[in-house]
Amino acid sequence: MFFCFSQKTQRQQMRDAEKTAINWLRKLNNKQYKDCWNMLSETTQSQSNFKEWNAYFSIELMPELGDFISRKYYLAEIEKELEGLPEGTYVTVRYQSTYTNTDSAEEIIMLTQLQNGQWSILSFFTEYQLKDDNGEIPKSRLKN
Repeated sequence: MFFCFSQKTQRQQMRDAEKTAINWLRKLNNKQYKDCWNMLSETTQSQSNFKEWNAYFSIELMPELGDFISRKYYLAEIEKELEGLPEGTYVTVRYQSTYTNTDSAEEIIMLTQLQNGQWSILSFFTEYQLKDDNGEIPKSRLKN
């Protein structure tokens, strides 16, 4: 009896993770928030609920960024260990992105590989500079 097992290379794993990241970002940009939620890892979903998560993306973050214009991949890293998480396979993908209300935006997506080989979104972070933002906190956002 002969068994053949194939193991994906790191490059293939990273490519698969990047495809999942782009798919998730497209859904985010098309306001398909329920689909985005469903692509999150169980770990991430357990830290919030859909109603709160959806409110943040649909009412706060995405309207502030504005309409999506473009996105350019610039870095991906694969890790086996991350602080505070069990040993596994993790990929972090970074993009330089442009939205109508930003001068610049960096989008960072961390993915985790599931037991079945599929990828799920562990976290999404964006750092951005709004157009005409002089760095001051708007009065409406200051707590009295």
